[in-house]
Amino acid sequence: MSAQRVAALRERASFPTPVAEIAQGPIWDLDVIEAWSSSSWRRSHPGRPSADQVRRLIGDRFEIEESPIGQGGFADVYRALDRQTDQPVAVKIQRDIQDLDGDAARRFRRELRFLTGLSHPNVIPVIAHGDMSGEDEIWYAMPLAQGSLLKVVDEIAGDEIEIAAVMGQLCAGLSYVHDAGILHRDLKPANVLRTSEGLWAISDFGLAREQERLTTALTWTGDGLGTPLYMAPEQRTAAKTVDERADVFSLGKILHHLLVGEPPYADDDIPDSPLRPVIQRATAKYAQRYATPRDLLEAIDKALATSPEWQSHETIAKLLAPRLASLFPDAAAIDEFLSWAQSVPEDDCAEVASVLIGMPADAIAMAWERNSVGFLAIYERFSDFIEDASFEFGYCDVIANFCRRAVNATSDLQILRHTVRALPGLGYHHNRWHVRDVLTGMLQGITTTERALVALEALQVAGAYPGPIEWSFEAFAIRSLQPLLRGGIPKIIEGNQSDE
Repeated sequence: MSAQRVAALRERASFPTPVAEIAQGPIWDLDVIEAWSSSSWRRSHPGRPSADQVRRLIGDRFEIEESPIGQGGFADVYRALDRQTDQPVAVKIQRDIQDLDGDAARRFRRELRFLTGLSHPNVIPVIAHGDMSGEDEIWYAMPLAQGSLLKVVDEIAGDEIEIAAVMGQLCAGLSYVHDAGILHRDLKPANVLRTSEGLWAISDFGLAREQERLTTALTWTGDGLGTPLYMAPEQRTAAKTVDERADVFSLGKILHHLLVGEPPYADDDIPDSPLRPVIQRATAKYAQRYATPRDLLEAIDKALATSPEWQSHETIAKLLAPRLASLFPDAAAIDEFLSWAQSVPEDDCAEVASVLIGMPADAIAMAWERNSVGFLAIYERFSDFIEDASFEFGYCDVIANFCRRAVNATSDLQILRHTVRALPGLGYHHNRWHVRDVLTGMLQGITTTERALVALEALQVAGAYPGPIEWSFEAFAIRSLQPLLRGGIPKIIEGNQSDE
């Protein structure tokens, strides 16, 4: 592909983003460009697009379907194809802006402004946004959700384990939103969406407000209105002066809904449950309510921990997993995990692994900083477990990615040792090339003699019997490694062959 051709294609809004930036300019992966240029929308629309196709193209990137998949008071949501990634997305378009009062238009723009400044796994992000070309319509694109919490209430109603997992994610997302100085003011199950990663994320910020601007004037008509069943009493009477506790009230009502499986019409229909006093306080008068979502989540965890049926390691893992998977580390959850995981018997190591592998780099770094001895002990047992256990193929890739994060986040020699010892067996037993790629990439990053010696010792342990080392390394990969590894790995392979 010529440079001139790339320059011409770059004029299109749907052109892929660069993979890196250097002093001379951006760098693209030509395989990505090729995949983009041969994507399904191009194959299905050869030649010059028709007038109808042009009309349905948003931002020169998103090709929307004709019928909306969702409708609100002043906007429609359409399923669309992202020409840049060839993936389905959702596009929200404000309709008939000229016929709307000024407040509705400002609410949509305000929602867009809030969302473009937020980045959290439990908050629906904005992919792109803009105005309709030649029309008075505002739009933004977001990931296509897999459904709303409202649609699955019947499936999880009364299941306290699952309910706690959902609430943990909502509290994490809302805490982040509040820390950004924003109040949502319209939380309800229909505004909680499941992402393609299977997480629950908060959406629809049409009634959101910045706390420091609560006295600015959008008119009250429509501005203070949320959904009555989930709305705090003070929001009805003084919408412009509410604080975080209004959103906590809404979370309490969502918790109520999930527990009983029905909309929270009456306060007296909360069943006997460890969660009953939590709901009562979350939806109490302002002064008696939990002050923050973090306080509410802590109360949920404590309430369920006192129930005998919540003593299983599976239950504890399900409670901790979403808290540790957040991109914004929860110190309390990390401390709980470090304490719990060290007490789990070997038979339940899979439960520890299910929590551990979801930890992002910042959470690993915090765990290491708070208790490196405890984390190392947990990681050693985890490495023993993954070396010999059987997993679904895709799960192996997730494990390998976590191991790479652990090595990078801790920079510890013992973490490196356990990782390099375990990955060859994991990849070999499951025939997972991604595991091999992670291992090779990790070793290619070793430049010091000390780390090379540690890695080589670990490979010698992994190569105690034929198979894993031979499968993990090809000649061209070995040639790219640090000299000690470059000379040591072939000796391990030769030793195994001579033993045969």
